[in-house]
Amino acid sequence: MSIKKNKIFCSFLIIYILPFCFLYGEAGKVYFEEKKIEDKKIEIIVPISGITQAYNEYDIKAGFDGKVVAILPSLFDVVKASSPIVRLVTGEVAALLKTAKDENEKKEILKRWKGLFNYTDIQAPHDGIVTRIYVKDESFISKGDKIMTIARNMRVIAKNTEEIYIPLEKGLNGIVEDKKLGKYKLTLYNFIPDGKYFYKLFFDFEEIPQIKLGEKVEGVMMIAKKQSARVVPSDDIIEHNGKKYILLEFEPGLITSQEVEIAGFRLNYLRIKNGD
Repeated sequence: MSIKKNKIFCSFLIIYILPFCFLYGEAGKVYFEEKKIEDKKIEIIVPISGITQAYNEYDIKAGFDGKVVAILPSLFDVVKASSPIVRLVTGEVAALLKTAKDENEKKEILKRWKGLFNYTDIQAPHDGIVTRIYVKDESFISKGDKIMTIARNMRVIAKNTEEIYIPLEKGLNGIVEDKKLGKYKLTLYNFIPDGKYFYKLFFDFEEIPQIKLGEKVEGVMMIAKKQSARVVPSDDIIEHNGKKYILLEFEPGLITSQEVEIAGFRLNYLRIKNGD
C-alpha cells in the first residue's frame, strides 16, 4: 500500500473509526504534536444589537366627569410614581365652562369661581413610560374615559452579532452603552433560537432608561466567566458523532498482554498534525 493511500485510509479512520487510526499512524504518516492543557481565565462576552420596546402597559382613566386643564408629560416621557400626570377640574366646573361662548368667557368663569373649586391631579401609580395620550388640553371627558397609557417597563429585543456555542440561560446580564444614551444594565428575560449559534434575545432594563422607544442600541451580553478553567484551542478538538474528543495522556495501572488499567489522566494531549 502506497503512502498516499495510507494517508487517505487513515483520514477515513479518524472521522469514522477513531480507535483504529492510531494503529495505522506510522504507516499513514499521521503526525502528532504534544501539548499541555492550560489553566487560565476564560470569559464569554458577545456583542448584541437591538431595538427598545415598551411592555406591561396599563391605562389611566378618568374617575369623574370633568375637563382636562393640563397634560403634564409628553408622549414617550418617563414618569415617576406619584408624580402628577394630568390636571382636571370637576364636572360642575366643566359644565359651566361648556356654556362659555369663547375663551375670554371661559377665563371669566374660572376667575369668578377661583377659590371655590380645586384642581384634581391624577398621579402615576408606578414609574413608567407614556406610550399613548388620548385627550388634549381643554378637552371634556366622562368618567371611565381613557386619558393615557403607561408602560411599566422597557425592554430590548436584540440579536447576538457573533456566534454563541454554549446553551443560554435566563437571567444572564447585559449592558447597553452609548455616549449619548448612557450606560444601562440588562437582564436576559427570554430567548428564541434564530439560526445556528444565533438567538433572538429579550432583555429587561433594571431601571427605566432615558432612552426613546424604538431606539437602536448596541451592547454586550456576559455569558460566562471563570477565573480558572482547563482550556485547549478549538482547533485541537476532534468531533465525532456530535461528541468532542482530545487524545489525552493517561497514567497506566495494571498491565496485561490484553488490557491496560487507566489509573488516572494527565494534562498532556496530542494534537493531530497534517502529514507531509
